[in-house]
Amino acid sequence: MTTYDRRNTLTTTPLLAALFLLLFPLGLFATDGHFLHGAGPVNEAMGGADTGICLDATGSIAWNPACTSQFKGRRFEFHGTIFVPWRSLSSTVDANAFGPGMPSATLSGTTVSHRNTSFMPGLAFIYHPDGSRNAYHGAILAVSGFGVDYDESKDFSNPILTPQAPNGFGFGKLQSNYALLTMPLGVSRQVNDHLSAGISLVPAFSMLKVVPAPFATPVTAGSTMAYYLSASNSAWTFGVGGQAGLQYKFNRVWSAGVSYHTPIWFRDFKWQMADLTGAKHAEEFEMDLPQLVSLGVGISPGRRTHIGVDARWFDYAGTTGFDKSGYNNNGAVMGFGWNSIWAVGGGVEQQITSTTKVIGGYNYSQNPVPPKYAFFNTPAPAIVQHHVSGGIVQKVGSWDVNVAYYHAFRNSITGPWISGQGPIPGTSVTSKMSENSLTIGMAKSF
Repeated sequence: MTTYDRRNTLTTTPLLAALFLLLFPLGLFATDGHFLHGAGPVNEAMGGADTGICLDATGSIAWNPACTSQFKGRRFEFHGTIFVPWRSLSSTVDANAFGPGMPSATLSGTTVSHRNTSFMPGLAFIYHPDGSRNAYHGAILAVSGFGVDYDESKDFSNPILTPQAPNGFGFGKLQSNYALLTMPLGVSRQVNDHLSAGISLVPAFSMLKVVPAPFATPVTAGSTMAYYLSASNSAWTFGVGGQAGLQYKFNRVWSAGVSYHTPIWFRDFKWQMADLTGAKHAEEFEMDLPQLVSLGVGISPGRRTHIGVDARWFDYAGTTGFDKSGYNNNGAVMGFGWNSIWAVGGGVEQQITSTTKVIGGYNYSQNPVPPKYAFFNTPAPAIVQHHVSGGIVQKVGSWDVNVAYYHAFRNSITGPWISGQGPIPGTSVTSKMSENSLTIGMAKSF
């Protein structure tokens, strides 16, 4: 008797970014909201902490550009990350929930998303000339993403994945693929023996695919009831933002840092979507990357031990694409309806031999997805909250070989189906997600 939907994201690309993103076409699976909790193997193993402790080039460029002045000469790092997510979607519709005989009996089921292991590369470079107070940095970093791939429930065992009306009352096959790449480029300066400052310009590219696309205006062509079109071709878009940071060393033991990342303002994603008759419809969607503030403290009780703790605030509630929820007057979904969140992460790096360091960390993130909007967020289940991580740094000749692993524990949210008139009694939808990740990288100073 009705149709329902939810979903949104980003997309983008010129040449270098397009080639880079092709290496992980299945999308990322983020952990602090839709951000990755760390950048590169050392920062991931540290639970994302680097704003105040400044341990590696990749984490420093990602979270606090002021930290890049702490590296002397040239520093080059590159890494590759493998993500293995687990996601499931469950739904229940009581008998007669949509009206008499619709459905005639209670329907309930669960579908597990295809695994779709994803790969993400990254690199970072710092140049700090001898005798200069200035250091220069650049990176290519994948920072956020999500994706699901649920088969259509042709036997009606999982009602939310039944075909769109009039042949069912769900979404049919449900897919999403979103990935965002940043290319920060900037400079830092050692202001004095205690204070460093840094800035970065942050161009970014993003890619989005959504099937079906609830942010598109429903159509009736070729059907007796309105349905949503599919953004089945990945759309790309370009955006730009900036970041600035400070890092202060109180003494040889204590340090602190703070950074601010502006929103990354993206151009609209644009598609030509075909209806059931083959006619094309121009549709677009706008979604920016939220502004964030990062605060960090570093403690080095000895030359062999480094401790870092970071806290970050992500402003989803004030960001286009995430701030609104529900349907507009033409029946399109307006946004995810996410809350702004805090995330806290920390870790310890311990040198155990002259060539080996071990790292352990933990990260906790608030869940940005309100349970009442679980229905709108089935394509973007960015709901994991607790992460444990570990890593090792092994010196091999003049190179550091870095390996990091983290596990994001399973979390779930449940809420009602939502129509244009509001929540539907006798219905529920539940998303669950967990994740494992392995990152291998190499770094060299010269």
